[in-house]
Amino acid sequence: MDIQIFDKESLKIKVKKATLAVDPKSSIQKFDADAIILTDKNSDTSRINNFRVVINAVGEYEVSGLKISGMGSDGDTFFALSSDNVSVLIAKASSLEKAEKVGEYKILIINADADLNQSRITAIEPSVVILYGEKAKEGAKVLGKESAPTLAKITVSEDKLPEEMDVTILA
Repeated sequence: MDIQIFDKESLKIKVKKATLAVDPKSSIQKFDADAIILTDKNSDTSRINNFRVVINAVGEYEVSGLKISGMGSDGDTFFALSSDNVSVLIAKASSLEKAEKVGEYKILIINADADLNQSRITAIEPSVVILYGEKAKEGAKVLGKESAPTLAKITVSEDKLPEEMDVTILA
């Protein structure tokens, strides 16, 4: 799985045969994606070429063999991906805070738009936490990873997940 940041809130995620755009903004360069995932209503879908579907609500979806579940309530939606039996959660920190039950995920991709709740994150039992957004550096500190690396792109090998929680900042 490849995860690349385009501006402080826009991501491109490649999983198997699917390319996903997450919250594209008008400031990013155009790129191709199979689907657009929106956790933010202030996104610009015109920046994405050749997409087949916009996923922005609660429900079950499938894109190029990748299963995507939209969960949440009150306009705060977060998304779970299932790839090779590895569960991935894409969410805003503010949406996670409001969620009643989240479950366990091996890979967390969090837009740190609000302060992170350490107990909420550790309850999910992730192997990898990828933070981006306004409060990503503060979020890494809350998780006890002050020296978390800052990268523009990260590749997570689903079959080689670390034993202890690993935190990376995308910027």
